Amino acid sequence: MDSVEFSFSFWPSRTPSRGSSTALVIAIVALLWGSVPARAQTQGPMPAPASKPARADSIHRSRPFLVMLRSAAVPGWGQVYNHKYLKAGMVVAGEGFLGWSAWKELQRENDAVDHLNAVQQAGFAPGDPEYYAAQLDVETHRNRKINWIWWGLAAHLVNMVDAYVDAHLASFEADFGPPESALDLGEGPRLTLAVRTRF
Repeated sequence: MDSVEFSFSFWPSRTPSRGSSTALVIAIVALLWGSVPARAQTQGPMPAPASKPARADSIHRSRPFLVMLRSAAVPGWGQVYNHKYLKAGMVVAGEGFLGWSAWKELQRENDAVDHLNAVQQAGFAPGDPEYYAAQLDVETHRNRKINWIWWGLAAHLVNMVDAYVDAHLASFEADFGPPESALDLGEGPRLTLAVRTRF
């Protein structure tokens, strides 16, 4: 049974065709063969290839663990070191709110303890409704205080991890362009049409 397949593409080719690659290799070998002896006679030894210049901001980078320790010591310090000022403000505001909430609940717990002591001095026993309400108020504010402290510790841990990740990712360079092989060959978009038959 006969089958015919057609394929069509309009994308830049990343690999040269066989004919052009053979011609390219022959041309490069011929140029190198003719130019190397002449250069050796006239210019002396070939200079060493220039190294890639270092990025200016990579010189001042620190190890991610040290940046994380900065955030552990002072909330937002690691984000400021990573030049993430908006994150630093959010960290300071968030952890400040959580710390203030825990402190307010501590004050309310102390007030509830004072009220419980006053209820005891008034002669109410543990089975009385007034004593039970005062004791419940103390436990409620103590539990809320503990919850705010746990939320603050979790936020501080997230702050440290965020500073570590930002410092670690700062050393990476992302390049989303075409591969260097396609740029070196100077190829542009190419239209190809292929016909394949099977018998």
